[in-house]
Amino acid sequence: MDRPWKVILAFVGVFIAGAVFGGFFTLRSAARVVEVARPKAGPAKAPASKPVTTVPAAPTTAKGIAPQVMRQLTQRLSPTPEQQKAIRPIVSRAAEDLQRMQKEHLADTTRTTERMYTDVAALLSPAQRTQLEQMRQEMLERVRKVREKRDEAAADGAGKAAAPVPTR
Repeated sequence: MDRPWKVILAFVGVFIAGAVFGGFFTLRSAARVVEVARPKAGPAKAPASKPVTTVPAAPTTAKGIAPQVMRQLTQRLSPTPEQQKAIRPIVSRAAEDLQRMQKEHLADTTRTTERMYTDVAALLSPAQRTQLEQMRQEMLERVRKVREKRDEAAADGAGKAAAPVPTR
């Protein structure tokens, strides 16, 4: 092949597109894994000495991770109400940090992808640029559909019944 830069550029494009879609796929798959991991048969009976409080089911996004982490800590560690009160702001701060990092990563990914399309388009003929733009629009449409499905799943998850959690 007399122009190896085309092959290299194609591999770079495929790699970046794979990274973008892999990230979305991972987020979506993680939501399903957490859903499957939750017990379906109903809550386990709490010992008579511990009252049962209700914690709403949380989506697996960074925004909804704080209630999920609090629920796990409460179930596994049985912290006192005072400990829970002290732990909650720590978990909330971590969830906010995760959400911020997730947004920054998405912004970085978007900038990198847009730069790639701009750089590739500069090397193409007008007909190829048209095809590249069509490819870009198809990718954006796929991403939009994934986001819609994720948002629908999150809305469905938020409407589910609350799970009882034993506390002290």
